[in-house]
Amino acid sequence: MTAWPDPGRLAARLEGLDPRACDPANAALLRARMAAATVLEDGDGLRIVGGDETFGVVGRYGSVTLYLPGGPPRRRVLEVDRLGHVTSGIRRTRDGGFLGAWLRNVDGALLGIGPRGAEHPLWGVSDRILRLPADVTGDAVSLTVSAAVDWDSPAEIPALAEPARLPPGAGTTILSLLAALAADRGARPLRYHGPYPTEQLFWALVEGFRFEPTGEPTGADPVAVFTRDAEALATRGESREAPLDWTPAPPERLFHDEGIYVQLRDGVEKVWWEGRTYYRTDWQGLERREHRVVRRVTTPAGRLVYVVALEALGRTIEDHLVLDAGGDVVERPARDPDGADAGPDIPVGGLWGDALSALLPLETTPLLASALAVVWPGLRVVWGSVARDLVEARGPTVRLSTGLAHVYRTDWATLPPAVRRAAAQRLVRTVLGLVGAPARGRAAEWLASQTGARQEALLDEAAGLDRRRLAARAALALGRLLDALEAGATLPD
Repeated sequence: MTAWPDPGRLAARLEGLDPRACDPANAALLRARMAAATVLEDGDGLRIVGGDETFGVVGRYGSVTLYLPGGPPRRRVLEVDRLGHVTSGIRRTRDGGFLGAWLRNVDGALLGIGPRGAEHPLWGVSDRILRLPADVTGDAVSLTVSAAVDWDSPAEIPALAEPARLPPGAGTTILSLLAALAADRGARPLRYHGPYPTEQLFWALVEGFRFEPTGEPTGADPVAVFTRDAEALATRGESREAPLDWTPAPPERLFHDEGIYVQLRDGVEKVWWEGRTYYRTDWQGLERREHRVVRRVTTPAGRLVYVVALEALGRTIEDHLVLDAGGDVVERPARDPDGADAGPDIPVGGLWGDALSALLPLETTPLLASALAVVWPGLRVVWGSVARDLVEARGPTVRLSTGLAHVYRTDWATLPPAVRRAAAQRLVRTVLGLVGAPARGRAAEWLASQTGARQEALLDEAAGLDRRRLAARAALALGRLLDALEAGATLPD
């Protein structure tokens, strides 16, 4: 027996519950069952039991999933984090039929899923993805659509029409619900079926599933397996099954009252705070290249904590939060006041511009490389003040933190001349990663606005490019930039 979850407290959370999250009749049914419920602990963990029926399951990190009484099969209704926040809800008919879903996004905003309410020219019947107003009397806004699925018994991972229209974090929030519902029916693997098997989708899926490259050679890169022929599929509007098995492994989600979101599975894996997302860099044996990181640390006293920080150039730039093993905030390291390094923006200069314009296309897919060539001249890359981050993209301006330049200059002054070029190369790789994400985002938006015929023409154009010549041009531009950096130039004072 345990004090958490307290059935009385859970029942109170169902009072006045948003009717978009749970049908009032089902909420009343759960409240009635909770009045006589007990919490039992056995080999399967903690369960909420009424009579001889289990209608609640407690996760490793304290989240509670409530099911409609009367199963099997299990009919998930609500998920509540250990602080009492409802994180997801499913509206059902009295006999358990799926009517729609209500989801709390990482920033606390509300999302909805409306099943089979739309059509899409590529795959037909579709589910609507909605932004829900905080006020239940307000109107929902349609964001995009996904291929229709049986949400209670998913057979595949559906295609999403316009992921760029979703707010940050919404894609993984929806996929985590899909993984949870699939896990409720047994953890059999699913596969993605659609025209957009992108690297971005791969990393989104890793947050709610475990991948297994079935049928592929030992050691095959799972990202390459998943994204194979992605450009051709997208331009032709063809759907296919990506040859990678995804076993449901949904995370637990925790919303702190101070606006911090924590995602837990094998410890803390992801944190959202003040509009920024921080990730663990290790995901199922793969390295995720990020500068906003969640770092596992064992303290001198032997305590495991997770440090939420900025990292670059092989060092920690700034610590932001420290969480304990369960995701609670235990420390907020002191930081310089926002805007302490404020000053005018300084353009990166010709050497940087030449190198970035030549290197970025080599780091992306051929179709997006053609789009990058179109949007790049309209972007303005500068050094400037960036609060609590290393990069900021607003409109056509991509602002790199002068703090990053300061770290390089500090290292440069103490390094022997023989190793300064390696340090310069590391700085260029870092800047390439920081600038690349917003530049590719702008390119993807532009590409999405083009007709299918234009996209196919761009792909043909990209396929005909002399990649060796492009690489030689990039090497020349990179060499000039590295020479300058090695000499301590081309950076703001």
